[in-house]
Amino acid sequence: MSLSEARTMMDATLTAAIIAYVGYGSRRTPGADDAAVLAMDVPDAEALLGEVKQIVKASDALSIRREAFGDQDKSTLFGIEFEKIRPGLSAEALRALSWRWSYHAFF
Repeated sequence: MSLSEARTMMDATLTAAIIAYVGYGSRRTPGADDAAVLAMDVPDAEALLGEVKQIVKASDALSIRREAFGDQDKSTLFGIEFEKIRPGLSAEALRALSWRWSYHAFF
Protein backbone atom coordinates (compact mmCIF):
# COMPACT_ATOMS: atom_id res chain seq x y z
CA MET A 1 0.00 0.00 0.00
CA SER A 2 1.37 3.39 -0.96
CA LEU A 3 1.59 6.31 1.44
CA SER A 4 -1.14 8.08 -0.51
CA GLU A 5 -3.46 5.07 -0.28
CA ALA A 6 -2.80 4.77 3.45
CA ARG A 7 -3.59 8.46 3.96
CA THR A 8 -6.83 8.15 1.98
CA MET A 9 -7.85 5.15 4.08
CA MET A 10 -7.01 7.03 7.29
CA ASP A 11 -9.06 10.06 6.15
CA ALA A 12 -12.03 7.82 5.31
CA THR A 13 -11.79 6.12 8.70
CA LEU A 14 -11.64 9.42 10.57
CA THR A 15 -14.59 10.76 8.58
CA ALA A 16 -16.64 7.63 9.30
CA ALA A 17 -15.76 7.86 12.99
CA ILE A 18 -16.78 11.53 13.24
CA ILE A 19 -20.08 10.81 11.48
CA ALA A 20 -20.75 7.80 13.73
CA TYR A 21 -19.81 9.69 16.91
CA VAL A 22 -22.12 12.65 16.30
CA GLY A 23 -24.84 10.54 14.68
CA TYR A 24 -24.96 12.54 11.45
CA GLY A 25 -27.57 11.03 9.14
CA SER A 26 -28.78 8.52 11.70
CA ARG A 27 -30.18 10.67 14.53
CA ARG A 28 -32.59 13.57 14.77
CA THR A 29 -30.26 15.48 17.05
CA PRO A 30 -26.50 15.27 17.38
CA GLY A 31 -24.97 13.27 20.16
CA ALA A 32 -21.70 11.85 21.44
CA ASP A 33 -21.70 8.11 20.82
CA ASP A 34 -18.48 6.50 22.08
CA ALA A 35 -19.86 3.02 21.40
CA ALA A 36 -20.40 3.76 17.71
CA VAL A 37 -16.70 4.52 17.26
CA LEU A 38 -15.51 1.69 19.49
CA ALA A 39 -17.61 -0.74 17.42
CA MET A 40 -15.78 0.19 14.22
CA ASP A 41 -13.55 -2.49 12.72
CA VAL A 42 -10.27 -0.58 12.99
CA PRO A 43 -6.88 -1.49 14.49
CA ASP A 44 -7.06 0.92 17.45
CA ALA A 45 -10.61 2.09 18.10
CA GLU A 46 -9.66 3.66 21.46
CA ALA A 47 -7.07 5.92 19.80
CA LEU A 48 -9.52 6.79 17.04
CA LEU A 49 -12.17 7.69 19.63
CA GLY A 50 -9.66 9.92 21.40
CA GLU A 51 -8.87 11.76 18.17
CA VAL A 52 -12.58 12.15 17.35
CA LYS A 53 -13.29 13.54 20.82
CA GLN A 54 -10.49 16.11 20.45
CA ILE A 55 -11.84 17.21 17.07
CA VAL A 56 -15.43 17.42 18.34
CA LYS A 57 -14.33 19.34 21.44
CA ALA A 58 -12.52 21.86 19.22
CA SER A 59 -15.53 22.19 16.91
CA ASP A 60 -17.92 22.63 19.84
CA ALA A 61 -15.73 25.47 21.11
CA LEU A 62 -15.68 27.30 17.77
CA SER A 63 -17.13 30.76 18.21
CA ILE A 64 -18.63 32.59 15.26
CA ARG A 65 -20.60 35.77 15.82
CA ARG A 66 -24.15 35.58 14.46
CA GLU A 67 -23.57 38.78 12.51
CA ALA A 68 -20.77 37.08 10.58
CA PHE A 69 -23.20 34.82 8.74
CA GLY A 70 -25.01 37.47 6.75
CA ASP A 71 -26.32 35.68 3.66
CA GLN A 72 -23.77 32.88 4.01
CA ASP A 73 -24.83 29.36 4.89
CA LYS A 74 -23.91 28.41 8.48
CA SER A 75 -22.40 25.14 7.32
CA THR A 76 -20.15 26.84 4.79
CA LEU A 77 -18.90 29.44 7.25
CA PHE A 78 -18.33 26.78 9.91
CA GLY A 79 -16.25 24.78 7.43
CA ILE A 80 -14.14 27.80 6.52
CA GLU A 81 -13.50 28.73 10.14
CA PHE A 82 -12.92 25.19 11.42
CA GLU A 83 -10.51 24.44 8.57
CA LYS A 84 -8.26 27.13 10.11
CA ILE A 85 -8.17 25.19 13.40
CA ARG A 86 -8.12 21.64 12.04
CA PRO A 87 -7.12 21.55 8.38
CA GLY A 88 -7.49 18.47 6.24
CA LEU A 89 -10.87 17.10 7.30
CA SER A 90 -13.15 15.84 4.55
CA ALA A 91 -16.21 17.78 3.44
CA GLU A 92 -18.38 15.03 4.95
CA ALA A 93 -16.67 15.30 8.33
CA LEU A 94 -17.07 19.08 8.26
CA ARG A 95 -20.79 18.73 7.47
CA ALA A 96 -21.26 16.36 10.41
CA LEU A 97 -19.38 18.68 12.77
CA SER A 98 -21.26 21.70 11.43
CA TRP A 99 -24.58 19.95 12.03
CA ARG A 100 -23.62 19.31 15.65
CA TRP A 101 -22.18 22.81 16.14
CA SER A 102 -25.22 24.51 14.60
CA TYR A 103 -27.58 22.52 16.77
CA HIS A 104 -25.72 23.49 19.94
CA ALA A 105 -25.16 27.10 18.88
CA PHE A 106 -28.68 27.89 17.72
CA PHE A 107 -31.06 25.57 19.61
